[in-house]
Amino acid sequence: MPDVIHDICWGSERLLEGLFEGILENLWFQLSLLLTVATASSFLFARFKQPKIIGQIVVGIVIGPSVLGLFVAGSEAGAVDPMEMVERLAELGAIILLFMIGLECDVREIYTKRSILIATGGVVVPWICGFALAELMLPDPGEGYDRFAQSVFVGAALVATSVAITAGVLREMGLIGSDTAKILLGAAVVDDILGMIVLAVSAGTATGGGLDYENLLGLAIAAILFVSLGGYLGSKIATRVISKVQLRGVMHGIEESGFLLALCLAFLYAVIAEIIGISAIVGAFVAGTSFARCDLRATFQKNISVLEWVFAPIFFVSLGILVNLKDVSAEAWVFAIVLTGVAIATKVIGCGVPARLLGLSKRDSIAIGIGMSPRMEVAMIIALYGLTMGIVTTEIYAVIVLMGLLTALFTPSLLKRTMKGTPKPPEVCPE
Repeated sequence: MPDVIHDICWGSERLLEGLFEGILENLWFQLSLLLTVATASSFLFARFKQPKIIGQIVVGIVIGPSVLGLFVAGSEAGAVDPMEMVERLAELGAIILLFMIGLECDVREIYTKRSILIATGGVVVPWICGFALAELMLPDPGEGYDRFAQSVFVGAALVATSVAITAGVLREMGLIGSDTAKILLGAAVVDDILGMIVLAVSAGTATGGGLDYENLLGLAIAAILFVSLGGYLGSKIATRVISKVQLRGVMHGIEESGFLLALCLAFLYAVIAEIIGISAIVGAFVAGTSFARCDLRATFQKNISVLEWVFAPIFFVSLGILVNLKDVSAEAWVFAIVLTGVAIATKVIGCGVPARLLGLSKRDSIAIGIGMSPRMEVAMIIALYGLTMGIVTTEIYAVIVLMGLLTALFTPSLLKRTMKGTPKPPEVCPE
């Protein structure tokens, strides 16, 4: 009889365990869990007057492989891979967020000479200092790895700015339309493009292969043409077409037609950006700026805000889930913390000094430097590329990801304090 009871209990335990694992691998449950924890974290951190973005990233770390392990890779064949699903939702959330931010930014006020000069300083200083720090602190990576190439890649990971993090904070503070925010976002987008060029240079120097000047020149030309030509064609042609479609749609009771076409353009631009070799979120941002002066702008903002409520929190929670802190050793933690300090300091200096020299106030210059500091998903892209190409070790990969995470955690609070008191731009009223 005791054996029978033992078998029943053991079988019940296995059944419940299998049922629990099956629920965790269900796409709809994962989506429900992400939205629930994102909402709960927002309430918790709002209670302590902290940016909700920090809470969403932290709760992502807790439910991810670092702590609870509710989202881990390696699902059985035929099941949904939780980590792959999280990555896709994070990408979608970033695209939605940057398209919405682009709607509030006039392209002529974003891509200015001032933004380009600030972004250039934010590329050169972090790259050089990151390389020097890696050469100073990193041990011999071992057989099969080149120390110089690995140091170059660590420097490259400090270059590009995570536009979504900064934009999310500015959006939360209601400062997207301010002059400082326009300069910051413009510099961040230019910085991201330059970061992809730096990645090409770093890959060319790895393993003694030298630079592929043709590919590098092609990437630079394609990126510049896409940002300039894409914004121009979008504002001059796409807006007219979409306005006509919207007018006909309203006549036939299809009020959402214009917005859906605008969203299609955002995804199309994201695809083109990835094909070129720059981040998809840059494409979404360019698409958004195309409609910044459109008569339908207020309508698009109202419609996209609903998608933002869903996908922006998922994006920030996902950033925490995608990090596994168990892969980081004590020595790597020390290097990651020092690297984080250097990452923030080099952006404040590299971007803040040019901003000050260009006539901005001391506070605004520091705010721009801090706003350019988060690296998060862009650092992950560079780190993953270096890992898959055999340029960096798995531990250095974890360090770069951790640096991106720490800058994403520290920057919102610093930016919020620095920009406290900045006048909010006037509300945009529908025409």
